[in-house]
Formats: sequence, C-alpha cells, structure tokens
Amino acid sequence: MFFLKNIMFKHLLFPSLVISLLSLKIPSVATTIDCGSTPSELQTKLSFACFGTIEQDGSIPADYNSDIGYDISRQWQAGYHVTQVLKLGDLAESFSPQTLTISNMINSGGGDINSVSIKEFPLIHQQSLSDLIQSIPSLKNTKVKHFPGLDSYGGNQRLSQLIKRHSSLKNLTLEQLGIGDFSLSSIPGLAQAQLNQFPGWGNQYLSNLPYFSTIPLAQMPNAWVANNPVIARIDALRSREGQQDRTLSGSYKEGFNVPCYSDCDYVELDDIENQGASVSLPVEGIRWISGKKQKVSGGEGCLAWINNGQEPTGIHPFGPAFKVVLWDVNEQTGNITTKLFFRFRASCGFFGSGATPYFIGPVSWMNHKTNDFVVAGFQGQTFNSSSATSTTPNTTNVGSGNNQPITTGSSNGSVNGNGNNNNNVTATNSNLPSIDSTQITQSSQTSSYTDINLNPINQDISWSSWQFSQVLPANSYTASTNYLCHQENCGYSIGMFNLSSSDPFVMAAVGKTNAGDAWLNQVNNGATPTTAQINEFFPKTLQQEVFETKIEAIASNVEEQIDPLTHKPFVNGRKVQRIAQVYYGGEAALIDGDIPIGLGDDSLLQASRNSVELYLSRS
Repeated sequence: MFFLKNIMFKHLLFPSLVISLLSLKIPSVATTIDCGSTPSELQTKLSFACFGTIEQDGSIPADYNSDIGYDISRQWQAGYHVTQVLKLGDLAESFSPQTLTISNMINSGGGDINSVSIKEFPLIHQQSLSDLIQSIPSLKNTKVKHFPGLDSYGGNQRLSQLIKRHSSLKNLTLEQLGIGDFSLSSIPGLAQAQLNQFPGWGNQYLSNLPYFSTIPLAQMPNAWVANNPVIARIDALRSREGQQDRTLSGSYKEGFNVPCYSDCDYVELDDIENQGASVSLPVEGIRWISGKKQKVSGGEGCLAWINNGQEPTGIHPFGPAFKVVLWDVNEQTGNITTKLFFRFRASCGFFGSGATPYFIGPVSWMNHKTNDFVVAGFQGQTFNSSSATSTTPNTTNVGSGNNQPITTGSSNGSVNGNGNNNNNVTATNSNLPSIDSTQITQSSQTSSYTDINLNPINQDISWSSWQFSQVLPANSYTASTNYLCHQENCGYSIGMFNLSSSDPFVMAAVGKTNAGDAWLNQVNNGATPTTAQINEFFPKTLQQEVFETKIEAIASNVEEQIDPLTHKPFVNGRKVQRIAQVYYGGEAALIDGDIPIGLGDDSLLQASRNSVELYLSRS
C-alpha cells in the first residue's frame, strides 16, 4: 500500500483546484484564498473558502424548527457559495466553531480584529446593549468612557449604572446606538468572548462571520482529521454497466460497500504500483460508483427525513465534514468530474441530535482523467478483496455515534436498481484513522489521535475541580511570572493557579473595585505586580473563587464538545484531559494538539496526558 507523503504528487491532485481559487473572493473575506498546491498543504490549508459554489437550487423546509430550537429552513439558488447556505449552528456538533473566541476566529482566518468594524459582524451589530452586557459579564463594571459612542452620558459611571438610569438604552442594538463604525476591539472583553455567548449565534450564516471562511479546518476547535490518505490510480472508466458488487462507495448509514445493480457508471481503481495482477494490493480493481445516478440512504435521527433520506453514493476520504462524489464519467475522453456534498448536524431537543443526508450540493471539486491519482480512503481502511464475500473492517461508526458496525441487507443501493442483495455487508466509516499507533504517522502540523494511550484514559473517573487543582504546577498565592502576550492579550500569570491578569474571569473579579480595576490596567500594561498588591487586590480567597468559577466554566464547555476518538461527548479521563488542554492552551485550544505552549519541553498534548496521570494518582 502506498500512502501520501509530502514529496509525492506536487501538482498531481490539485492543479484545477488551485487555479480556480486564485481569484476567488468570499463574503467577509478581503483577500484571495490560498488552498495549497500539494496534498500535504491541502491538509493544513483547506478552509470553507476553498469550496466552490452550489450548482443546483435547493431548499430545506421549516417544518421542525420548533423542535430543533433554531431555524434550519433555508433556500438557495445555483451560484450560492456554501458559506451562504450553512449556518454556525449546522457545524456545532462537527467542528464546534461556537467555542471560538472572536479574536481567535478573526486571527485564525488571517484578519486583524482592530480592522474589523462592529457593523461588519451582524451577530454583534444586532446585539442589544443589555444582551451584550449579559454575554460579557465584565462589561457591567466597565466605565462608560471605555465603551464606544456613549461619552455623552457621563464617562465615569459604569455601564450597569448607565442602563439603570437610562432604561431606554438597554434594549437598543449597537446598530441603533450608531456605533457600527467602531472597531470590534473597541468593546472591552469582546475579543475574548466565545461566539456561543451571544444570543442567536446558531442562526448566523458562515458568510456573515468575519474571516471564518478562511480558517483552516485543521485549526477548528474540533479539528478536521486528515492523516495519511490512501492514494489509488484511476485504471479504467466504465458507464452504463451491469451489476457491480465490489465497491468502496456508499454512505455512513449503509456502509461503504454498497452495490450498484444496473446502469452503473464508475471508475475502476488500481494501486499506484501499476504492476497488474502480479502484485495485488487492497484497492486493486475496486469500483467507485458515480453518485450522479446512484442514491443511498443517509442522515441520522431527527433530521434523517430531509431530502427523503437520500444522498448520492460516495466516499469520505477527508472525514465527515463533506462527501466526495464521483459525478460525470466520460469513457470517450477518459475524463471524470467529482463533486462535494454537505450536510449539517443539530440537536432536536427532546428528540436527540440528528444529521441531514449529504444533499447540499453539488459543489465542484476536482477533475481527473485515466491514470491520475485520487485519494480513495485512509490508511487502515479495509477494502473488499472479493466480489463474492465481504470483509469485516475496523468498526468505527461516526455516523451513528457509536462503535458498532453498520449491517445492511436487502438493499439495492441504487435508484435505478431492481435486484436484491442477499449478502449482509458489515461496513464501517473507515474514513477515520485507526487509533493503532503503528498504522498512522503523527503529523506535527495537525492534531493526532493515533498515539493516545487509552488506558487509563478511559477509566471511570469522576470530575473534581479541587482534584484538578492538585495537578497544576506547584506555586504560591503571591507568585507572578514574566510578562507575556498571547495575541493581543498581555499580562502576568499570578498566584497559585497561574491565572493571567488579563483573563476575563480575573478582570471581572478584581475589577469590581476602582482600585482593583486600576491595578489590573497597570499590570496588563507591563507594571510588575508586587506581593503586597497581590495580597490586597487578588488575595488567596479570591484566587480560589476565580479558579473554581473558571474551571467549572471550562468543564461545562467541554461537556458540550465531541471527542474525535469516540464521536461522543468527552467523559472520564478524556474529559479531564480535554479540560487540561483548554486550561493550558485557552478556549480555542486544538483538541489533542501536539504543539508547544510554553510549559517547558512539553507540548499541549503531553501536558494534558501528564495532568491525567497526576489526577489519577491523587484520586
């Protein structure tokens, strides 16, 4: 088997993609898009801006909006970009983008928060003053003179006092207050606020989020995983053929060996060694069926009914974010086209969570010809070696959220088929890498889930904030570190729990008094905190209170995230590990990110592992 390496196929897979994107402009993005020109660059640079426009009209009815809790209805026309159709809430259970801070979102997308105005961010522009204060608690104690556009009301009073004295102001939006031309950075605490702190976050189209479209998917909170794709060669093209049993295409619901029974268009794949039957490797002779004709069952739970539960047959070499579908197959010219289809996930309240079929598309992807190389799967994926029998691959079912194989039987899998399949096929969502560390090479550029020791990570461990406090580096309540800056936030780590003086929780607690507020401003501007000042403004009891509030907020947030290893919520040791990652690396810390964070020689991943081991030793 041959696998993707950085030195392979410099322009083999992506020439048409790169050319088509050189001048592409996306709403809320002011620069052209760089999606990379090699497979390895694609893994780290691919973003929503790299996807093209939708080629067909479509719509989603509003029948179940009240059950789901936000507006899933929408209508689009050919020519819409995917970011004009997908909403932030659609991605909540796949990428967890709602946990991004506003600053991190803009910076990760290549922007500067100081250069983005309030009116360029509709979610913030439409917030009422009252909602904004509730979303950013530290604003209650912010003096009016530090808030944009309100100087005429008296600068020395606090915002909480202002809206009590002028109750008519609290329900006015920032647009109605006329402050849309001010920079987002002019609102204290806004940069550090998470998107999900603001009412209406789930209903925001991706195109209305500044620089969101250009965030590499590998940098999302629940990062896109694309390690070691399997490369295959297009050996032959066939159209309007009879029954084809040995396939690698299908869906999460039916598995990825769905037969086609009649009128089958497909490409036959070969291993890239191209030595014929004398060297037969797993993808030798396997068929990738065109989804332009063949439809399969898709979707999950409360959203599976959308589009009559149907989606085009295809593959997921890049994970569950989108589906790659073989489309046009031209035997005469030897050319094929591929398309992308998208879905969304959502929680339906009492009815649990669900996912639509992959039906939002088609979106142009890559064009190929005979003897081109294509990404066909992931290392560790099991391909059927015989058309008469089926194999039993590693069972990782992302689609249903459990680790049981999907068994399909008596399903023709084709919209034009009329045969019966009497063979039960045990299939798997094998687009995900195996957690066997011998199979996948860790990349320093993306998060890796392949070398995590699941024992004792999966032990039944109860969460305790006090117990977690015991695993932090030993310190004193009057300690302070060197002055450090992270993005635009600067300050000292102070006290027993290494809490930053620019941390919103610290600023909200210490800044309750005028003297404390003034001290923090001095410290965050570089003044060294003294022992006497720490004892006065940030004493032991207040440090404990702030730590408890902060760590429980992190724990609550982590409980809403999805563990890429299990595609279920973080639990047990993995929950402790993820809490440690957020505590050390910040709210937008990459899940299992093997990146330096200033904790000696330990990466974020290693530091979180150490925390779990210490946590267990103290239980």
